[in-house]
Amino acid sequence: MNFLELIFNLSIVYVVYNFIWWLLIKIPVSLITGFKPHVQLNYAISAIRYLILSSLTYSNCYIHNQKNLTNLSSVAITYLIGGVFLALYLAGKLNKQTSILNMVSNLGLKSKFNINTSQKNKQKYESHILGVSIVIYAACIGIPKFGNFLYQNPINIWFISTIEGLYLAPILKGVFGILGFFFMVSSFQKGVVTISTFINKITGKNKKAADNPLEEMMKNFNEKNNNQNKSSEKVDLEEDIYVDFEEVDEQEN
Repeated sequence: MNFLELIFNLSIVYVVYNFIWWLLIKIPVSLITGFKPHVQLNYAISAIRYLILSSLTYSNCYIHNQKNLTNLSSVAITYLIGGVFLALYLAGKLNKQTSILNMVSNLGLKSKFNINTSQKNKQKYESHILGVSIVIYAACIGIPKFGNFLYQNPINIWFISTIEGLYLAPILKGVFGILGFFFMVSSFQKGVVTISTFINKITGKNKKAADNPLEEMMKNFNEKNNNQNKSSEKVDLEEDIYVDFEEVDEQEN
């Protein structure tokens, strides 16, 4: 039951943290830049965002262990749950971006959405940032002094107190509670999909299935349209040949 409480608390932390980040960072930066992409600035903001998220994940696992006074095995399981939860969230963010890029590419809308190699490179660097976030979380556990440094950091403390204050607000508590519940359910679903995919790869049953059903449907739709266009062009060509043959035949008579 304590582990389920930990997962729910992490879900609340992630939901409220994203809300705070969107309100205090995302909107002001977008307004200042005029909603224009700035690669270096986006990298820096993403790195800071996921660094703080790693710190908050470790901090909540640390607080959970302090409150429950559990044994070493329970402490290890707590940190393991926090790491898996963080990894699933970051993997979901990366897979979502990949699915969007693939769907736009399959629909032939690269030029309309300005999808180019720089955005693909951005996704590659984003994966590196997410990987570093996992390493930072692991370093907090493996190096207690480093973990205490991030835990006692003023920025981390401010986020912890602000998240707790927003969640305990009379009206917002119900809203964030519902969002946290659905976030937790979504995390469980991602965990099941990830585990099943991993098992299929080990057992050799890795059937190529689309991660995004909508993406696969649109891809099939485009293929059918291309085939219909080719067939219509073929019919028009045959009709032109038939008409030319009739005209030549009449002139000979």
